Amino acid sequence: MQQSAPAPVAVPGLVDHHAHLLRQAAGIGVAADREAVRAFHERVAREGSTPMDVLDPSPDGRDLPGRLVTGLGRAAAAGLVEITEMGMRSWDYLDALIASQAVAALPLRVRIYVASGLMAESSPAELDARRADCGPWLRVDGVKFYADGWLGPRTCALCQDFADNGGRGLLFTDAAGLARRIQPLAGRGWRIATHAIGDRAVRTVLDAYDLAWDDDPAAMAAAAPRIEHASVLPADLIARMAARGVVAGIQPSFAVTDAGILGPALGPARAAAAYRWSALAAAGVPMLAGTDYPIEVLEPLVGLARLVAGHSRRPGFATADAAPAQALLPTAAAFAAISDPAAGRTLLTADPRTVAPDDIDQIEVVGTSPTPFCA
Repeated sequence: MQQSAPAPVAVPGLVDHHAHLLRQAAGIGVAADREAVRAFHERVAREGSTPMDVLDPSPDGRDLPGRLVTGLGRAAAAGLVEITEMGMRSWDYLDALIASQAVAALPLRVRIYVASGLMAESSPAELDARRADCGPWLRVDGVKFYADGWLGPRTCALCQDFADNGGRGLLFTDAAGLARRIQPLAGRGWRIATHAIGDRAVRTVLDAYDLAWDDDPAAMAAAAPRIEHASVLPADLIARMAARGVVAGIQPSFAVTDAGILGPALGPARAAAAYRWSALAAAGVPMLAGTDYPIEVLEPLVGLARLVAGHSRRPGFATADAAPAQALLPTAAAFAAISDPAAGRTLLTADPRTVAPDDIDQIEVVGTSPTPFCA
């Protein structure tokens, strides 16, 4: 007698707290060449701007709703019930998704953080109107700012020189300037997230948050501002984040794909202070996991495996390097960072919280059941 397949297991919905999926689905890619990224960052810095203030051309309007829904469908097929688009650079994306959900339910929930440059071009009345009622599947939650560059092209802002090129990276803003931009938005209830990879950038952002919230840790903790990536973190910065309730937006795959460059870029001692997810967890810093797709892979179970086991064995996703020990989390903590029961349920062939770490990315997605923000 043929045995029936085991019943699917419903788990709290898998979410991606940091992606650029809409931009990718619209056909606007992200530069991956390190020299090109470095040149772009240097140009933006010379102009006194930031990468999040440089807006894309309007996406091609031909069937933009269809292309966005197709991209969201791919995310749903990977097991996600919600994504956060981190740095939307055109209102065309929101308008297209509003038009789509008027016809049919979206494949998953979409949270949006608006790029700081787009916020600067929009009036307060327009911003409040766009945020007020986006329908059942969309939420415009916050604003994304940008403090420094990336580790690979050596443009993230460090307190000491890179080990292999002598520079300290690029800081696009100072604390006072960033605070001036944040304060009026935070006062109107916008959530705040700031890209900061190097320790000098993280320190600057924390100083800006202190200024924006009048050095009131309780008020800051209630607002829960985010630092995206928070990659190079000495102990004093981890303690500051914990004391103020600042959220770390982490990317599990970064610790794997960057493993080979940490030593050359930072030297052995500082490499041990990179991707310190275990130290963040021990200090009580809230953590949300995202992919930074398309920089890294969209599949949440691959990211979860890398966060727990340090690697993925799934065909097509295996890498030569593994994440360093400081970038690993216990399964329960890792799963909490990559899931949200309020967002819906994900149906899997097994519960990733109950299998061996090396088996997490062997689990298959059966389906998803996202929960709309409102009926």
